[in-house]
This record gives sequence, structure tokens and C-alpha cells, in this order.
Amino acid sequence: MAEEITLFDLSSKPPNKAWSLNPWKTRLVLNYKSLPYKTHWLELPDVAPHLRFLSVLPNAKGTPYTIPTIYLPSCNSQLKGNYVMDSKAIVFALENKYPEPPLHLDAPQLAKIEELWTQAIKVLRGVVNLRIPSTLLNESSRKYFEETVDLETAVGGDAAWEEARPTLEAIAAMLNERGGPFVLGGIG
Repeated sequence: MAEEITLFDLSSKPPNKAWSLNPWKTRLVLNYKSLPYKTHWLELPDVAPHLRFLSVLPNAKGTPYTIPTIYLPSCNSQLKGNYVMDSKAIVFALENKYPEPPLHLDAPQLAKIEELWTQAIKVLRGVVNLRIPSTLLNESSRKYFEETVDLETAVGGDAAWEEARPTLEAIAAMLNERGGPFVLGGIG
């Protein structure tokens, strides 16, 4: 039986549901390309030990082990598959291995939307982070999150939304430029 792609994602309170933005990027690409995959849910404090146990190579910069991570099986039954970490690296790996339907990763709009999205998330992180522990996480992940994420300086509420408004309006303008629902327009 052929191996299937495994997406490592962050657990939530039961029933497990996808909630973290970066794994969603990977999940959307897998679904868009109609690739069969299974999800392996991990609690936050278990991410590094589990990926290290699997012999996943750590990230060269920043946090050594992150979610999303995927396991890509080899097309050759004699070879072992490989692990890919980081949503952007995963997208390029999936596009390289499964080019249809194409993702148009060379589109000039990609760099601009990445820049805008990063700005928006940076400003709105406080709005989101303040609610994650109590709303989404199991006890072990909640404790880990509260110990490792700076919630003291998080700016939430109307102030964050007002600061993000120009960036969100620029994103909306990009979506409307080609008639949406995507930055490049429709599907097909």
C-alpha cells in the first residue's frame, strides 16, 4: 500500500479542528491539488520532541521545529520519503512534486500579498493571541503557549483593527483588482 502525505498540525480542544494560520496554508494547497493526506495532531510542547524523534532536520534560522511540517512519501518504493517544514517551503515542495493544478508561484502579485499579509498579522497578532489559550487549546498546549508567547504587550481590540485597516484595505483592493475571489481572480 502506498504511503500518503502526512500533515503535522496543532491540536485543539476536542474535536480536533484546524485553527493555526500556517498549517491552513498547507491544508489549502493539499485540498486544491486534491492530494490525499492524513493529519497528525500535536500538542504545542510535543512538536519539537516528536519531530526530532522522526529525524526531521531543524530549521536553519528561528525556531528549530515548527508546524506545519509534512511528510512527503517517495515515488520510489526503495527510497524513504522526506519531511518539509515551513509553509512556504512546503508549498514549493508540493508544487514541484505535484505541478497540477498549478499554483502560479511566479505571479508578480505573490510578493506583494505576502508583504501585506505579514503586516496585517503582525498588527492583529494581539487580537488573536489573547483568545487562543482559553478558546482553542488543551491544557498542556495552553500552559506552553502562555509560557512562550508574550501576551503582556499584545495590543488587541479596536486599536489593533484601526492600525491594521490600511493594510487590510490594500489586501481587499488586490482581491478586487481581478474580480476575486483570489488575488489572481477566479479559478481556471
